[in-house]
Amino acid sequence: MRIVALAELVIFARVLFGAILLRNSLMMPIIYGNFLRQRYYHSAFTRDAIAIADKRITDFSRHPSVPPTVGQVWLRVRDLVVRWGSSTVVEPAARRD
Repeated sequence: MRIVALAELVIFARVLFGAILLRNSLMMPIIYGNFLRQRYYHSAFTRDAIAIADKRITDFSRHPSVPPTVGQVWLRVRDLVVRWGSSTVVEPAARRD
């Protein structure tokens, strides 16, 4: 299951770069991102895989040979993803007529 969780992240990276390069639909990263969001809430393996990927990317962005701008961009992207991933869907209140 660990391999599957890591493979799902690799697939997401491929889908994201495919959308950036206009090789696939621009909706695919959004749809697959929602899939990963659900997997994150329901699978400890996916949570571990995301934690591993986050640590590796953060370590890379803080490396002395990498420009500081890369680290700043990564932190902003990470904050946006965390904010989006932690948001909940609130159902509208029932109407009283």
